[in-house]
Amino acid sequence: MPSRPLSTSGIRALFLRPWLKWYVILLACLGILAVAGYATRYTLLLNVARILLDHEPGLVEQERADTVAIAFSKPAPVWSAPMKNQMNDIWDPIKANGVNYYMFAKPRNWFKRYSERSNPISPYYQAWVGGYVIKARDGSLPTDLESLAWQVTALDQRSWLSAMGDSDPIADSSPATRAGSITIDGHRLALWHGTMRSHSDLSARPTGPLATLIGMPPKSLWPPGIDSFHDVSLDGYFACWVDSQRKASIVVYAVAANYETQTEEHHNSVRINDELLGLMRSAKLETVH
Repeated sequence: MPSRPLSTSGIRALFLRPWLKWYVILLACLGILAVAGYATRYTLLLNVARILLDHEPGLVEQERADTVAIAFSKPAPVWSAPMKNQMNDIWDPIKANGVNYYMFAKPRNWFKRYSERSNPISPYYQAWVGGYVIKARDGSLPTDLESLAWQVTALDQRSWLSAMGDSDPIADSSPATRAGSITIDGHRLALWHGTMRSHSDLSARPTGPLATLIGMPPKSLWPPGIDSFHDVSLDGYFACWVDSQRKASIVVYAVAANYETQTEEHHNSVRINDELLGLMRSAKLETVH
């Protein structure tokens, strides 16, 4: 015999049971969290990746060997929290070890599926700020630190582009020129400026963990006249010094990208120049035990 449908009073009685009421509330909360988590997955992914990288055994070991790390004061909300990468394999051609500490513009809001670093209409497109701790494997200190700074930067850029899927990564630097002075962590240093002919890491078919981490806008949102891995002129500053006690070289850098589309020239370096230099000034050394 079919059961009778519940009356309005019967349904009300069911919801008066405490366990059922809390069960419904729990399901609703889990549903909301699931929707919010999916919508904000790219921002969450960046945070998870940063935490995992911070505890990667090879990186932890290298920081202890360096005995020093680079930290940045809390940046403006547009910037991601600093991330780290062990550079030993990337710097193998110059027989150096070390760590790269860097940050870039994160997704504009929690619901964006790509960072502003990948947004061709953003002034933060292809921009980043960071610092290198460099240790020669033979324990020596460089005689030409400015040249070393360009070497490690070019190796880093080519490696990054390759990891992003660029089949022909380019990182050709012009000679650096003196651009005044800058104070970083109590050091009054020469400020160097230079440009690098390179490629964007923008891709219409992003693959691999790094491209997933950064995120890419759909091609329909790209300005007319640009394509995957298009040419850019990276406009950058760096300052560097030698820590003779730790036998380490320190380089702090900031980069913006200039490029052309069919309709206009994008001079991002002019738009965010002061912000980049301010972030460089916020860098500090921290002892690692």
